[in-house]
Amino acid sequence: MTPPTHAATAPSPHTAAAPVSTQALTLLAGDRVLIDRADLRLDAGQVLSLTGGAGTGKTLLLRALAGLPLPGVTLAGQARTDGRRLLIAQGGRLAPQRPLALQAADVIGHHLGLDASAALRRMADALDRMGVPPAARRFDLPPERLPDSLRWAALFALGIAVGPAVLLADAPAAGLDPTVRLRLLHRLAEWARSSATALILAGRPEDGLDGPADARLCLHEGRVLPTPPIPDPLPAPDHAHHPAGAAVMTAHGLTMSFPMGTGPTGEARRLTAVHSLDLELVDGETLVLLGESGSGKAMLARALLHLPAPSTGRVVWMGRDLTKADDATLRRVRRDVQPLFPDPAGSLDPAMTVGAQLTAVLESLRPDIPADRRPQRVVETLRAVGLPTDTATRWPASLRPLEAARVGLARALMPDPRALVCDEPLATLSAEDRAEFWDDLLTARDRRHLSLILTTERAEEGLRHADRALVLLMGRVVERGSADDLLHHARHPYTQAMLSAARGDRPALEGDPPSALRQPDGCTLRQRCPKARSFCAQAVPTLEPVGPGHAVACHYWDTP
Repeated sequence: MTPPTHAATAPSPHTAAAPVSTQALTLLAGDRVLIDRADLRLDAGQVLSLTGGAGTGKTLLLRALAGLPLPGVTLAGQARTDGRRLLIAQGGRLAPQRPLALQAADVIGHHLGLDASAALRRMADALDRMGVPPAARRFDLPPERLPDSLRWAALFALGIAVGPAVLLADAPAAGLDPTVRLRLLHRLAEWARSSATALILAGRPEDGLDGPADARLCLHEGRVLPTPPIPDPLPAPDHAHHPAGAAVMTAHGLTMSFPMGTGPTGEARRLTAVHSLDLELVDGETLVLLGESGSGKAMLARALLHLPAPSTGRVVWMGRDLTKADDATLRRVRRDVQPLFPDPAGSLDPAMTVGAQLTAVLESLRPDIPADRRPQRVVETLRAVGLPTDTATRWPASLRPLEAARVGLARALMPDPRALVCDEPLATLSAEDRAEFWDDLLTARDRRHLSLILTTERAEEGLRHADRALVLLMGRVVERGSADDLLHHARHPYTQAMLSAARGDRPALEGDPPSALRQPDGCTLRQRCPKARSFCAQAVPTLEPVGPGHAVACHYWDTP
């Protein structure tokens, strides 16, 4: 990525007026300063990313530039935006039940004075710019019936069709898979440059907005700064951590499927989320499962915990076949293998204090620890994850996201496990909190000699903290190898696209992932893949070795 440019930080003596410029812009709520003396300048055709954590004032600043300050917020200093300006509000707000065609006609007609027919032609041209094929243009459907990716593409197309001089996007494409989000944002940025529209993309530092941008600023404690105030949360790969031991967990032919009723001829139908997968976890190893929505990584993690048990195949922990285990054996295994959940706060009982919940874990899984020693065990575990001892008396509703994540880690560590299965445990954390929790998790791993299985859609982040990786696509492993090999020498187009998105670059994949209910024949990536050939529709690719310990499932991985 190019370094931040200072054209967006302060006015400069250009002959042509910039569409966006502010001088010492200050936003106040009573005597409280929300934004402190912000200086911005954005030229026509320039794309600016404005990042910051929750509550830093991104939305307030965008609304002020759009001329829509929130009630109770007063402005001081100077703010000027020339020409038509358009704000895409947080969450991409469209009327959920009104057909898209009517909304497009209203918005475009309002701004440009066009009739419905002309407005829809302009909307169709804008959808072309966003890469939406004609077959996917369901103007007759309301937004609530559109996939999230298509709803965001339609929203961006509305902005393109209106043709503003200034487009302000608050948390654009939030919640989409990284490869889909970055594809849409890069297309929007390309349109802005070609049409001489000043574009501001505002969101969290981890949302990848810096990639499509020409200039980058961040908000920190009410100040607009040219560089982030915190270091990169991704440290260099830890080459010192290379466990070499026996396998503690294996999975053989593991399949997860669910009944889907009967077909038109009475045959039983099933939805397969994980297809006959093999896996091995070595003692002290960190194994990352990479994949986006629908990849099967979360379902695989739960199957390894027998929550629920796999449909077919078997999971073996320390020589015990869990498919044949009785209740007592499963209880012992749950002591040894503990989960971390994607929403730590949501996984806590709101009617119990933190200390009571940690004590309950000991009562259930460690009855060998006497009752009079349990309070001290709770205190020691809270301290070990960086929490003060008085956290034990607090209720879950009072915890900040990072505190809730640490409580979740403490709960998992209470029975003294040998392995943790972590299903997106950092998903709800900000960039700053993610860096701190990574340190907590890796410290616990090293001090307690834990094995970790970690699922994530953040490819680069996961690979930098892992020893080995499996990349999952629609329930199948498409690449596996050492984390270092995949980080620097990924072979599968899907892995490469995930890494491109993690770095803010435009992924080479086009279109949206297929539905799990209507998977294409052959390779499930072929409809999006730049390497696809006709043969890709005829056979599902199988894993083949491409190097020591490195395998890929792609018919044309070695073609340019």
